[in-house]
Amino acid sequence: MKWILMSALAASIQMHAFDLAKDKPHEVPAYDADLFKKDDQIYSGHLEFLYWTVTEGALDYALKMTHDTWGPSPAFAQGRFESGTYGGDPGFRVGMHYFRAPHYWELKWQYTRITCDGDDISHKSSADQQFLTGTWPQILTAPLAEATSHLHLNYNVFDWIVDRVFFPNPHLRLRLLGGATCAWIDQEWKIRYTDSAPNSTTIQNRWHYVGAGLKTGTMADWFWTGELYMTALGTFSLLMGSYSNHSNQKTTVAQLPGDNPAVPVRDASYKDTRPVVTGQMLLGPSWQKNYKNNRVELFAGVEMNVWFNLQEIYRSTSSGASSAKETWINTGLLALYGLTTRMTVDF
Repeated sequence: MKWILMSALAASIQMHAFDLAKDKPHEVPAYDADLFKKDDQIYSGHLEFLYWTVTEGALDYALKMTHDTWGPSPAFAQGRFESGTYGGDPGFRVGMHYFRAPHYWELKWQYTRITCDGDDISHKSSADQQFLTGTWPQILTAPLAEATSHLHLNYNVFDWIVDRVFFPNPHLRLRLLGGATCAWIDQEWKIRYTDSAPNSTTIQNRWHYVGAGLKTGTMADWFWTGELYMTALGTFSLLMGSYSNHSNQKTTVAQLPGDNPAVPVRDASYKDTRPVVTGQMLLGPSWQKNYKNNRVELFAGVEMNVWFNLQEIYRSTSSGASSAKETWINTGLLALYGLTTRMTVDF
């Protein structure tokens, strides 16, 4: 009898527990419980469209007078500096990522390329005593009538980065990144002076840099609402590489008997191995959405890349062929900035 009562009691307890489990509602995870799929191993690819411009120093090519001359004796620079400028140009960045869950590290490869151009022109004022003068030697037989500037920049950067990913809370993803970077960048600047004859003088300046080094920085994705996030990136890189610079000038005018216009009146080159420092900043909103087997991100923001120790313009004094020439070097920052848009798909 005792065994019968104990068996009945056990069966009653089991049936009651089953009824409680059946009546308990199914718990649905919070919508923001796993915004970044942090426990999934992920392969991803991204494609970026860039629309950037370039800002640089030491690109003055002419002076345009805004008032009459002060007299027949020599004077210093007068007027408004005319400088070479860049327009906006498209570029691209492509990359591949691998996220290793649940160890929270990520491997990235990416390549950035853009070519930028800029054209400027200045004309002499119609006033008789207001001149257009070059900031380089004109070597012409008459006053300057027109000055033109053409710029071309070829920009290439490849990065191989390892990230350590942190999730301080469900709404924030932080990446601490470090790795290798390499760059090959060159710029050509062509200036042309023309008088009313018309005779002309052409100056060409070209520098080229190839280097590699280390990159470090951090990136953050901060969830706001719905599928809207704020994305920010900041990096710092130090590269070592080969730098070369060449300055050339030709004229159609023979100033003295024996001068040969077929030979450059200026033809100097320079080469060294140098460190270059660069910084990158990016900020903007992004739309990010999880699907069953994928995750998609669309980003649009402002990006700036600043390079130090690249832009140099070599000038010199003029003297007889066997006499000394002093070297004057103008330097400036190289900055590329503008709109960056990105599409990332995780698999």
